[in-house]
Amino acid sequence: MRGISMQSAQMLAVLFIASLVTNPVYAQGFSSTILIFSSGMMVLAILTIYVVLKIRNSLRHHLDKPAK
Repeated sequence: MRGISMQSAQMLAVLFIASLVTNPVYAQGFSSTILIFSSGMMVLAILTIYVVLKIRNSLRHHLDKPAK
């Protein structure tokens, strides 16, 4: 995880663990459609965090460059 701060890595780890814990809970009482939908929403949440971190790192790198 190059370029990601320790706090961001911990946040991603907590989100991943939470997604593993909550998916089976919903699967016990609901249909497979809800399981697929909730899994898709979690994937979208993880991708959103990834994109935000990439944008933040890109902006930080761009702003740290000296002006020409």
